[in-house]
Amino acid sequence: MTTTTSNRFPPVSATTANTEILDLLKSPKQAIAFAIEHIEEFEVRAFLMDWSLGADLTPWVEAWRVDYEVGKGTPRG
Repeated sequence: MTTTTSNRFPPVSATTANTEILDLLKSPKQAIAFAIEHIEEFEVRAFLMDWSLGADLTPWVEAWRVDYEVGKGTPRG
């Protein structure tokens, strides 16, 4: 299994647990890095708004996982 890597967000793969990714996203720095590297550009604002409101980010992580599994989850970085 290939792991995505970048300079900003820690390496994650399809085998990385949602809870582990959600724990990383508690950090402002990591949430912004995830948004920049793994969220479609037109969705970054919505993701960061959800994050700032304390919303459950599980749907975002699950959407990333689907993209990752079809080969679109590599960092844009």
